[in-house]
Amino acid sequence: MPIRRQPDPAPNGPNFGIVNTGHMTAPAQAAPFSQNATQTNNITNEAVDEARASIANLRRLLEQLRGQYPEVDGALRDLDMIAPRLDDPERDPGTMLYMLQNLVERCGGIPGVVAAAQLVQSTVTGLLPGS
Repeated sequence: MPIRRQPDPAPNGPNFGIVNTGHMTAPAQAAPFSQNATQTNNITNEAVDEARASIANLRRLLEQLRGQYPEVDGALRDLDMIAPRLDDPERDPGTMLYMLQNLVERCGGIPGVVAAAQLVQSTVTGLLPGS
């Protein structure tokens, strides 16, 4: 039985190869008609500004309560370690998550502050790779 000769198929899109507009750490497929999906986290200035604002708000609340609760000084030290890492492109997400958890636990014993600490946790966690 003869084999019918078929023309080579046309690529299924305008791009025939790898097009990457961000940071890619996953394997890429470059064979014709292969498809691959990747996730890129684009950190916007607005997200960083929101994280900074939540830190500033929590710091203001803690400063008002300084001397009333023993946990306040520890929470302020935690903020002092977290805030500079917002600009560090090589953040260690595990360390940052640990510091954020410590901050929320410390603030749990201070009335009226735990919601602000949770906001810091959520806004900063949103900046971490893989979030």
